[in-house]
Amino acid sequence: MGQVDRQQVSTVLLDVIAEKTGYPVEMLELEMALDTDLGIDSIKRVEILSALQERLPGAPAVKPEHLGTLQTVGQIVDFLASISSSKEKGIEVSQRETAAAKGIIRQVLHSVSLPQKRAAKEFKFVIGAEVWITDDGSTLSDAVCSRLTDRQLIPRKISIGDIDSLPLPENLAGLVLLAPLSGVDALFLRNAFMLLQKVEPALHQSAKHGGAFFSTVSRLDGCFGIGTTGTVNDSLSGGLAGLSKTAALEWPTIHCKALDLAMGMEILPTATAIADEIFTASPLEVGISTRGLNALELVSEPLDNNVHKVPVQTGDLIVVSGGARGVTAEVAIALSVATQATLLLLGRTSAPENEPTWLADLRDEGEIKKALVAQSEVPLKPLDVARQYQQLMAAREIRTTLERILKSGGTAIYRSVDLRNAQELNSLLDEMCQQYGSVKGLIHGAGVLADKLIKEKTAEQFEQVYSTKVDGLRALLDAVGGDNLKFMAMFSSSTGRFGRIGQVDYAVANEVLNKIADQQAALRPDCRVLSLNWGPWDGGMVTPALKKVFAQEGIDVIDLQAGADYLINELSTPPGGPVELIISGGDGVDSIEELSEPPQNICVSKAFDLDLDIEQFPFLKSHVIDGKAVLPMAIIVEWLAHGAVHNNPGLNFQGFNDLRILKGVTLEPGQSVTLQVMTGKAIKSDGVHVVPVELSGVDEQGQLIAHARARIVLASRLPERKVANAKLDLLDYPHPISEVYQPERLFHGNDFHGIREIIGCSVDGISALVNPAPLPNRWIEHPLRNSWFADPLALDSSFQMLILWSFEQYKAGSLPVFAGRYRQYQQKFPESGVEIRVQLTKQNHNRAIANIDFIDSLNHLLVARIENYECIIDASLNATFQRNKLIGV
Repeated sequence: MGQVDRQQVSTVLLDVIAEKTGYPVEMLELEMALDTDLGIDSIKRVEILSALQERLPGAPAVKPEHLGTLQTVGQIVDFLASISSSKEKGIEVSQRETAAAKGIIRQVLHSVSLPQKRAAKEFKFVIGAEVWITDDGSTLSDAVCSRLTDRQLIPRKISIGDIDSLPLPENLAGLVLLAPLSGVDALFLRNAFMLLQKVEPALHQSAKHGGAFFSTVSRLDGCFGIGTTGTVNDSLSGGLAGLSKTAALEWPTIHCKALDLAMGMEILPTATAIADEIFTASPLEVGISTRGLNALELVSEPLDNNVHKVPVQTGDLIVVSGGARGVTAEVAIALSVATQATLLLLGRTSAPENEPTWLADLRDEGEIKKALVAQSEVPLKPLDVARQYQQLMAAREIRTTLERILKSGGTAIYRSVDLRNAQELNSLLDEMCQQYGSVKGLIHGAGVLADKLIKEKTAEQFEQVYSTKVDGLRALLDAVGGDNLKFMAMFSSSTGRFGRIGQVDYAVANEVLNKIADQQAALRPDCRVLSLNWGPWDGGMVTPALKKVFAQEGIDVIDLQAGADYLINELSTPPGGPVELIISGGDGVDSIEELSEPPQNICVSKAFDLDLDIEQFPFLKSHVIDGKAVLPMAIIVEWLAHGAVHNNPGLNFQGFNDLRILKGVTLEPGQSVTLQVMTGKAIKSDGVHVVPVELSGVDEQGQLIAHARARIVLASRLPERKVANAKLDLLDYPHPISEVYQPERLFHGNDFHGIREIIGCSVDGISALVNPAPLPNRWIEHPLRNSWFADPLALDSSFQMLILWSFEQYKAGSLPVFAGRYRQYQQKFPESGVEIRVQLTKQNHNRAIANIDFIDSLNHLLVARIENYECIIDASLNATFQRNKLIGV
């Protein structure tokens, strides 16, 4: 008998928590409490521990009696690692990873006009609340103050350099960051970030008592540099939008806006427009120019097939920053294949040296680490061994890249350099140009990450992330300033376009990159200039754990070869094409099963808000687990569908893909929970629209909580009806129908008593006849619609049937956590109810996966089908099901 390895348990557990909750794995620590730090309730805890048991079959089972004592991530790890288990079984770490995308989805950013007066929600803030406006060095800041005074707020003009000496008022309800007329520099952006950190507590407090807002105002051209006919102005001010887009995601209770001004506008109308837009709900990004208001729109535009070649000759010098590893390595190799050019690869890693003979033939990680320990002249700690191993593997990867470039016909040169050291970079490029001629192509792929929330990130981390991207690019541009470049490609990120929680510095830096690219395109009309807002690649900084997170977010990673090949084709297009491109993984084929969404955070448009309480939603009294009302998955489906249709009028609900419950919504009597449904840009293909949708809320600290995500499928017509699966060969169900809705089996109250007859049940499935749901106004005081998209009682009854099945097979309850695919083949469920056939495709004592058919029992037509429904099974649910009365009622 041996012990389960603690490190492996820790790695797998953190991966499972990331997958099941949507948290990035980098944010998770062993000391975090499941409840208070991670917001993991008892139901989600059961799901996590069940998944952990499946992935670690050699580990001891976590039984119901253990749950109360395991409060932190580390306690679970210690528990599993301290109990002996069968050494022969070992630990089978799950190898499930996101399949690499087979192709590319290419979207172009366009500027579109907004009506001066539009139907949009207007915000109101507490009368007499204080608002800070940064002094822009012109009369505009004074004029904005005047407009805010007209709205009965108390504006205060501040200097952004006085952050430390500014006392924070208790009633601060807003911050407006105005780009200075003289231009933004790196110090201004850093101070803007620090000011944002300073005001966060006050804004959260004001948000609880009447509302709060945050707005940035850049000075590009009035349409964020998109579609401009002249040179983009202050490109660094474009980074301010990254602050707003990240804050909007991290602070869902605070109203955020990113505004952009054209130069030469009259002061008073501009101030009026700024104030009006601050108080208008959407869109998040609005440009203000003499021609009116502008918004941004993403349009899918596949790259045209062309016969052009990358505009460089054999031997021409191309500079590639970002090293000879990962993503930039694949790009460099593809460039070498296409051009046989001379590639100067710039990275932070030291140039690789020849390995000692005792290492040369070793490939296995364990063997290499043992050898490093054995050959060391001094004792090594685990971190020292890990660091030496990483350095070794980095050197090997660089050597492999250089060899591949040489074999493809190109010339490979690698130099270790800090891009931010302009003198060192200039000296190096002068040397290279004397030998190989002037630089003909430039690819800037360097970047680092330091993911933390705005309130937790240090100024040093912000500076490191920002300077690597921006200062590095500016040093490169200075070094090649007079060269006749044929192409220039900046590796920006989808974080710059959409924002991402924990990456405010990366969002700011990549937005600056985007705007420098727009500026360079105007300055270099004979050069193909690109700023590629990449989604996650299958390599580089995207680890297997991160890929699992992206899989839960419905994001396809970009295959290394597919991404490199795409870039070669894009570089081959003539100058003057679109500059800012958003590139994500996906096939772009007609099959809606293989469509993917733009990168996270893709749900950027609010469909509606909802204040959920038991009094206005009385159906919750019939769905109580462990003394608390729990929002049913079937109702979540309805609200996600409503959000998708609301933001895409004229289309009909067809079904959904990849519905994942991340954190259950629970309530006690008298409690109210604010929810919001957010949607992303619909992906269109062959008349079908796939819309990413998220149901989210906020915790007590005002931080965002994602409760559920799915991709809602909309179309102008219903899908072609399929044939129902044949009836199952089932045994008689051993209990009368009168015993079904007893707490020993089902916790559901009167509103969810949908099962009227159980046809049969066996190890392979269960069938039953169920009643239809009543009209929405029977369950909800003020429903969103007068009818259901699907039938929440029928859907919930199918989930109930899985509970009955799991009790028969495993003596344990079950709960839904995921549904891979749902399609509905007629507009409404029949009023007579349906027959439900549940067929199990995979099962064990922890989890079951099933396909579910809903069949019109009168004409035997298939009404709807769920594929890859997943539920967790655990005996600890048995006791919580029996506590099906609200606490205190």
